[in-house]
Amino acid sequence: MDTILLIENDPTNLVALSLAVRSFGYTVLEADSRGEACSVCAEHQGPIHLIMIETSLDHDGVYEFFNRLQLIHPRIRALLITDASSARMAEKLTLPCECSFLQRPFRVDALADSIRALLDAPKAATPAW
Repeated sequence: MDTILLIENDPTNLVALSLAVRSFGYTVLEADSRGEACSVCAEHQGPIHLIMIETSLDHDGVYEFFNRLQLIHPRIRALLITDASSARMAEKLTLPCECSFLQRPFRVDALADSIRALLDAPKAATPAW
């Protein structure tokens, strides 16, 4: 079973996303910040296959965080959730195959498809960031 680390600072969104992702059959680790996510990662026994994280406020910090996680979990992928205001910026970025954007609002089936596509994608030879 794949494990997904969900990082969401809005408690309502955290609960809703967590329930949705669990309904797809994944194990979900929850965190309300990158700091808490570091603690959750340290306590978790086993691999983390994917992180889902809001990117609209701090793209660079998210990428740095993802790179640090790749050192511990080399096969980890990232689903970067963005809002409409940062979607244009996201379109200009070149992402490695380990990462993908999903723009809010999104349907639950689009979330499921995005997660599965990332988990099934090939691993890049070298980090892009």
